[in-house]
This record gives sequence, structure tokens and C-alpha cells, in this order.
Amino acid sequence: MEVLRLAFQFKRNCKFALFVLDGVYSSLPDSEFQLLDGTWVMPRVPSVADLDLWTKWVGTIRMEALQRANLVLLAEEESSNPILLDETHHRLNLRLCQLFYYLHLRQGIEYGGEADVISGSCREGNPIIRQMNKLPTFHQSKGYTRAPITVEWMQEAFALSSEANAIGLSNGEFQRLIRGLNILFEGLKARGQERLHQFARSLEALILPDKGRTTNQFAHRCQIFAVAGPVARTALHEVFDMRSDTEHLQDWNRAVQKYAASERENVCWQRTRQIERLACFAYSRLLLDANLRAHFRTDDTLAQFWKLRDNERRAIWGKSLDIAKEPLFTTFDQWGRGVSV
Repeated sequence: MEVLRLAFQFKRNCKFALFVLDGVYSSLPDSEFQLLDGTWVMPRVPSVADLDLWTKWVGTIRMEALQRANLVLLAEEESSNPILLDETHHRLNLRLCQLFYYLHLRQGIEYGGEADVISGSCREGNPIIRQMNKLPTFHQSKGYTRAPITVEWMQEAFALSSEANAIGLSNGEFQRLIRGLNILFEGLKARGQERLHQFARSLEALILPDKGRTTNQFAHRCQIFAVAGPVARTALHEVFDMRSDTEHLQDWNRAVQKYAASERENVCWQRTRQIERLACFAYSRLLLDANLRAHFRTDDTLAQFWKLRDNERRAIWGKSLDIAKEPLFTTFDQWGRGVSV
């Protein structure tokens, strides 16, 4: 999709939020452009006349990080009282933070350091920093493959964030979807076996399992989201057993004892990557397809969906993800990426 590239200048009197990342692996253009809501995407922090003043606010070390940044998001709003730190700043910050979260529904994002979000004011064309906060750290599952952030990736993250905001205003509907989405983000911020635990729980929110039948229904119903077959079925059964062991404070490799001892940890990470991809895929599909999402509006509509025959559900769901394509890595580099041998 074509994007409009413009030369950025701060509005003369405005409040703004600035999101900053350095060391981002991307193929974004070396010029700024705007998303549909006016958010600017930039390859560096915009030019500021009085950098010494900014350094006083954030300190030398953090200022150096700002100067290294290679992905910057900026949202601004004209104001008659730009210096006042208020709800407008909070709203602009939240807009950028949500965009950052939804960038992680694709796997392979890679950046260095921590993400900063800055509240600022611009009066008579002179931008100043009013407040600076760090965002939560997201992690990758061991064995991940990095992927460059693209314009299309940024646009999809914006669309996901916009639809999620609309769902949040839907008068109490989509409660399971919202709770599951929150659990998915907790998984993306978690380490170790807790990642798989949260990813599996996020999918449980979508399948509405019957009491006492969760294990089999998890493996069966998740094959609506995943390409069905013996490989997917085995993986999903093992994922749920690993999720249950984690829930009960057991080691997650109890579910993979049939594999050689030297392979078990690597199989656990393969299962984690598979269920991570599946959860992110399922929630992305639901956020971007309003007709599909209608079946997940309430517990009643969701129950009706799961009462349909498999072929009827698959016709409604459409595209599925082939989790069998996720490779089993046995070698990893110093960053935890999978290495093909």
C-alpha cells in the first residue's frame, strides 16, 4: 500500500506524545510518513532546536538513546494551552502505546534497549519534554526468527489497535475476547514456560470449553484456527498438558516424555512458538474481520458457533494457520534465535 511521505514539523502550539525505539530491525523508508489517524512514523527523533534543554529533562544517557532511535512514532494535537500536562497527553500516549503492543501480534520484531514514551508540549514552535516513561518489555520465544518491520506491518498494527478500541466501546460485548487478548499480551511479555501457559489460556477464551472436557475440546476446537491434521492434534494435546502442568507448578517437560531427553526442551520451545503464532493469528483474524467477530460477541453467540459442525465452522472461519510448518530448532545463537543446521 502506498503511503504519503511528508516533511514533519511540529504544530506551532500543540501537545504531543513521542514513542522511541532504537536498534529496530526494519525495512521502513528513510523518510517520515503518516498512518490513517495522523500518527507520524519516523526513522529518527524530529529535529529540535534546543537539545540541551531536552538533555536536562531526560539525562545524558537517555538523550543518547533518543539520538540513536531508528523508529519514532509521534502523535500531536493543537492546543490553546499546550504547556498544561493533562488528559490530552494521556490520550496521545495511550494511542502510541497501543500501537506498540499490536506490533507484537506478528512474530520476529527485534529492537535493542527499552521503549520510551514521552509527553511534550510545543509553544510558539519550541517543543519541550514534560514527562518520560518506559513501556513494558516484550520478549521473544526461544528459537524465533527475526523479521523486519515494514510499512504494511505498521499499517496492520494500526488497524488492529483501531478495531480493539472499537470493541472496547461496545457496551459490554466481546468480554471473553477482550480478556483473552489481555492474557495474550501478558504471554508476550512473559519468559520461560509461563509464555506457553498464557498463550494457551488466551485461546481457551475463544473456544468456550465445557467443564471437564477442556483437554479434548482444546485440541479439537483449536484446529479451526489451525490447519487440521495429526501433527496439529498432537501438538495441541501436548500444549494443553504443558499448560496444565505450568498451572499446577510442575515442570513443562512432563508432557513430552516420549521424546528423547536431549530433545524435550527444544520440543517445549517449538510448542511455545506454535501456540504463540496460533494465538496471535486467531486474535488478529477476529480483530480485522467484523463479520467473523460477530460470532464471538457474547457467550451465547460463541456457544452457537461451537455447536456447528466442523465443516460449517471452518467455512465461517476461513483461512487457518499451518502450525506444522514451525521448525524444531536444536541450535540457537547468542540472542536465542533458531539456527538452521
